[in-house]
Amino acid sequence: DYTNINSEKIENLGGYLEVIDNTGEVIFRKGNPAMKIDKYDLKSFNEIINNSLELPYSSYDSENSSYNYIYRTVYNEEKDFLLIIAIPRDSAESFRMNHRKLSPKYFIMLAVFIALFILLLGFIVYSRISSKNFVRPLKLLIEGSNKISNGDYSARIYLKSKTEFGELRDVFNGMAEKLENEKMLKEKSEELRRRLILDISHDLKNPLSIVLGYSDYLIKNESISESESKRYLNVINQNALRANNLLTELFEFSKLQSVDFKLKTEHLDICEFLRELIASYIPKMEEKNFQYDFDIPEKTIIAAFDKNHLDRALSNIIMNSIKYNPNYTHFIMTLFTINKDIIITIEDNGIGIPTHLQKDIFNPFVRVDASRNHKSGGTGLGLAISKSLIEMHNGSINLESDLNKGTKFTILLNNSLIS
Repeated sequence: DYTNINSEKIENLGGYLEVIDNTGEVIFRKGNPAMKIDKYDLKSFNEIINNSLELPYSSYDSENSSYNYIYRTVYNEEKDFLLIIAIPRDSAESFRMNHRKLSPKYFIMLAVFIALFILLLGFIVYSRISSKNFVRPLKLLIEGSNKISNGDYSARIYLKSKTEFGELRDVFNGMAEKLENEKMLKEKSEELRRRLILDISHDLKNPLSIVLGYSDYLIKNESISESESKRYLNVINQNALRANNLLTELFEFSKLQSVDFKLKTEHLDICEFLRELIASYIPKMEEKNFQYDFDIPEKTIIAAFDKNHLDRALSNIIMNSIKYNPNYTHFIMTLFTINKDIIITIEDNGIGIPTHLQKDIFNPFVRVDASRNHKSGGTGLGLAISKSLIEMHNGSINLESDLNKGTKFTILLNNSLIS
């Protein structure tokens, strides 16, 4: 029912609507067109159809009133009529602009706003992630530093990172490990110092007590016989010598630990040196019926070493074998070279060294059998001095032994051979 069409908005824009029957006659109109046509011909319909395409404004002829409108047509097939809606072009453009859902200006503003919002949201998320990746490592480093400052050198930082924090973690853990090792070495050194003082006190106390006891007895008893007096004086002399030997070796051991101590190395024939060294101990070996074998090359081998101090290092080992092993022990000494290294072995099939003592046997005052060492005058410093002197020759000493199965010392002098 076209008579009930609400055309108020169309008329307010200056437009109109018309209903045309199948003969082209206008049977209904609302609004006031610029040019009223009561009946349309084919030309008029053609203009309406063409104008409904909405070509650019510049292509329209402003003098032709029909071009000043924008048209829309709707055909009612049941009633066989055509509805024409016409709105002035200017009004239609303004109307469409005002009723668009979003103008270009607002679209751009909205797009900028959304972009800023996304950027801000991304920044917040990135900040949270970055904060987590940045703050957590810092907290771990602070916790570790606090533990270190409180003396807990076992503190470590466990952090999976390949960034600068990973490098800082490695540096921190390396520093903590060094501090922990230094602390352990300091504690061990302090413990060794305390033990050294106790051992020195103990080893000096026994011979000095005997010296004081027998000398006091001789002073207070003038009527003792000459033979008894000599016997007591002999005991005093032996214990005085024992105390003197201890102090002498302690002085030498302390001298070796000094940073100012230097070896006086020379280029000498080490084979001839070993032959002379062994020859000086053969009488003592024969006193105890030792069997001995020496495998020392007949050729000249020139090496760099301190003759006196290497003599002392090897003599301590040889004398231990002679002192503490039973009669008829088999003693073997060899020398050979590998590249520029010199290897000396000293072994026997004697009493051996218990396994639990082997790792400490080169420490000061460590003895296999304390009573036997005291009886034979040992100080417990011989092997410690030997190890220090060999290491000063850029060498190392290794022990292989088992109780009642013998002992083997292997001395390696690195790069000592002179080509």
